[in-house]
Amino acid sequence: MNLRLQWFYTMTNLPTSLGLVEAGLGVSVMPKLATPQDDQPYLTTRLPIAPDMSRSIGLVRRRQFRLSPAAGHFVEMLLGEWREVPHKAIPLA
Repeated sequence: MNLRLQWFYTMTNLPTSLGLVEAGLGVSVMPKLATPQDDQPYLTTRLPIAPDMSRSIGLVRRRQFRLSPAAGHFVEMLLGEWREVPHKAIPLA
């Protein structure tokens, strides 16, 4: 398939992007957690089939600031997951 896209809008605000899609002005690619979770009369979501998509993420925290027990546990859990898949992107779901 030889497809050439013409970009008219680039959004950094997810609700604005959803509003343009709902108005029939295009499509949007966004994280699954940013999509509406309830039934929408004008919107539908589809998972991309190909190519595989991944996202680089980082962990930011304040220097010399003690994390709460819950936040500390989350950081340890996240770092444990990252250690299990070195040099491999974790696919978006």
